Amino acid sequence: MATVTDRPDHPVAGLVIPLVTALDRRGRPDPPAVGPLLAHLAAGGVTTLMLAGTNGEGPLLTPDDVRAYAAEVSAMWRDLVGASARIMVGATGAGTRETLQRMECLAGLDLDAVVVLAPTYFRHTERELHAHFRDAARHGRPVVIYNSPGYTGNPIPVSVVRRLLDEPAVVGLKDSSGDADLFGQFCALTRERPGFQVAQGAERQLADGLRLGAAGLVPGVGMLAPALCADLFRASRDGDHATAAALQHDVNRLAALFGIRPGVSGVVVMKTALHLLGLCPPHAAAPFLSLDDTELAALRTALAPLHDLVRPAALPAARPSQ
Repeated sequence: MATVTDRPDHPVAGLVIPLVTALDRRGRPDPPAVGPLLAHLAAGGVTTLMLAGTNGEGPLLTPDDVRAYAAEVSAMWRDLVGASARIMVGATGAGTRETLQRMECLAGLDLDAVVVLAPTYFRHTERELHAHFRDAARHGRPVVIYNSPGYTGNPIPVSVVRRLLDEPAVVGLKDSSGDADLFGQFCALTRERPGFQVAQGAERQLADGLRLGAAGLVPGVGMLAPALCADLFRASRDGDHATAAALQHDVNRLAALFGIRPGVSGVVVMKTALHLLGLCPPHAAAPFLSLDDTELAALRTALAPLHDLVRPAALPAARPSQ
């Protein structure tokens, strides 16, 4: 299977999968349990994983849990994919001190970048946001800025990112704001400093993001259908925008699954869907609760017509769990 990346040395280029954290029934990380999902992703042409992000429930895990999971999963992934494998890990803290502590806990791991969000809970000025990312960038790791204002409450302005281009360790940005105008402005910054690249994290705007200049895509639904997202990336890269638009429609069909539990994070729906496909356990960290019987029935019904998109490529005999 051909992989999807324009620049194999850049952490946000091509298709990046924001991996779930496999947990046991007691909520403890269970790295071996994600093995079937890793095989599915590799068969779909994926080379890059992002751990401990939103889909990875990073803010709900202890730094030690994130480190242990990242250490084992990154080793599994590099063994599976080989030299082209890339790994990023999120370091999400309520403030700068916690963010740096989480970065320190990742010391010694073979990572391609650390993904850093804005602080959470309190609202911050542009000067404070700049200082937060500047301090993270000077910690000693390549840093990918993650703009996710729906979760942090602190949108990252273009002016802050432009100032951060002076920090050599800031290598890229993932934007999940869903603001197309803002995304275009972020992409324009890539012309101001060589090596700085932008990835689209808004699943319903993948094709649009690539047209605006994104180097990569970070779709959560890529765990369900990595080959679909890889095909969309390749079609857009090759200038076949009609095919990319048609594939975006299929991505939107998958994203509609999150409507089963609307208005909240899609972590539980995603993990349950992956479980029904035989790819990983359904357990999520507290205070997340499992789908109730009505939600589970709705998910099974919604998955049925999507079988052509989500059949695990590495598990041809897999059937939805009973």
